[in-house]
Amino acid sequence: MARKKTKEQIQYNMSRVRNSDTALEKLLCEELIRYGVTTFTRNNKTIFGKPDIAFIARKIAVFCDGDFWHGYDWENAQNEIKSNRDFWLPKIERNIQRDQDVTARLQEQGWVVLRFWGHEILKEMEYCISTILDELRVMPQPPYRTIDLCAGIGGIRKGFELTGQFENVLSSEIDKYACKTYQHLFGDDPNRDLTSEDFKRLVEETEYDILLAGFPCQTFSRVGLQEGFENEEKGQIFFHISDILSRTRPFAFFLENVDRLVSHDEGRTFRTIIDTLVQKLGYYVIGVERREDGSLSYNPKAFVRNSRDFGVPQNRPRTYIIGFDTERFSLERLAALPHELPVARAQEIYHDLNDLLEHNVPAKYYMASGYLETLIRHRARQEGKGYGFGYRIVNAEGIERPIANTLLATGGSGRERNLIYDPQEGIAGRELKGKKTPLNDKGIRVMTPSEWGKLQGFINYGFVNAAGIDEFSFPEGIPDVQRYKQFGNSVTIPVIEEMARFILNCLGQLQEEQ
Repeated sequence: MARKKTKEQIQYNMSRVRNSDTALEKLLCEELIRYGVTTFTRNNKTIFGKPDIAFIARKIAVFCDGDFWHGYDWENAQNEIKSNRDFWLPKIERNIQRDQDVTARLQEQGWVVLRFWGHEILKEMEYCISTILDELRVMPQPPYRTIDLCAGIGGIRKGFELTGQFENVLSSEIDKYACKTYQHLFGDDPNRDLTSEDFKRLVEETEYDILLAGFPCQTFSRVGLQEGFENEEKGQIFFHISDILSRTRPFAFFLENVDRLVSHDEGRTFRTIIDTLVQKLGYYVIGVERREDGSLSYNPKAFVRNSRDFGVPQNRPRTYIIGFDTERFSLERLAALPHELPVARAQEIYHDLNDLLEHNVPAKYYMASGYLETLIRHRARQEGKGYGFGYRIVNAEGIERPIANTLLATGGSGRERNLIYDPQEGIAGRELKGKKTPLNDKGIRVMTPSEWGKLQGFINYGFVNAAGIDEFSFPEGIPDVQRYKQFGNSVTIPVIEEMARFILNCLGQLQEEQ
């Protein structure tokens, strides 16, 4: 005959039962996954009360409470306990009190607390799931709030604002000259480091809907060292952005980078980015499909769009990534969205370079004869080796529809591949301070910063107000070298505007009444 356990033995045995309700938790998790919701954590010890299921960024905590252990209908249920009442009644009442304390404290911290009884999970699963989805799938309302990371001089922000449906609530940029121009244009000081813990906490405290980021591209570009993620300062910025996405879980995001991003390191860099966004963070990315085995299928080239197809005469291929939150939107709705990004813009802003070139520009923009001859000799040597490197006169005679080459933030090389034939009286042979030789007699000059501004949609487009007045300007004291850099380092606003309208259409489709 088995010896009757003492009170102390019973208490010890019960203390060893660590996961008495795991079957309930497992059932609920499996059903969430079946609905396409995979972004939760389980038994997270960093959260007070260690909820069974938690959506951390959304501050939603879910508890699966077994009927017996947590005292369902306790007023009547306690009468059903016939043995060891002196042990069971106080223990379960302690559980009940602890549940109440945990709920109250989490709510004080801003959490939504959902508790489901075991019999509800077993018999009323649809109710449990719908309750969770009701909390998760709160729809955004226009104007949609954006945060502008790696903001530069605000090209992405302005492209979104041109739709009239977005307003920016927080910005981040560390280049002091870009910060000065940004503040001059928008009235906001973006001087914040997105890699810092202080900034990430600030984002967590900021209510916003869509994350925008043109993260640093030099480490992936052809003209850079192509170090990619190996560059500690710039290559790792993406992972700081993904950390912010994980912590704050916006409705959507928009990322921009150079076209080289999709092929860098034989495609491994881009694969890491897509895997992080989709597999790790649980976002739905336009152009990415999930195979039956769970692996991802996509065409990297489908993420590249060229500015020349969006109304401006500049050959500027760039990578664009747009994603939507699978917590907010059902997989069925997401799968019905367009499978590719916009490929063009219907209305031209300029047909070709001739539509935006300025005339009678200051003499300082004409090349010194000695420097031009050096470029001519260098190009001849390159062509002799079978290379296509060297200077380019982009509106040379015989070019039917002249367009600019990519504007570069690196300064000189960006200008040398965008030389302009623009003969002007009184230029040839002039001597200017700062130029070692007289000005050339071939009528060759570099493009002006304002011509670059037109090619990027800042001047004569993005900042034109309702009265038709162009309000774009640089703050006083910004030298030409910085103007070239800031435009070359920025985005083409008309492309961004088209992408913003695409996101608007997607959000409208996701929120349509079924």
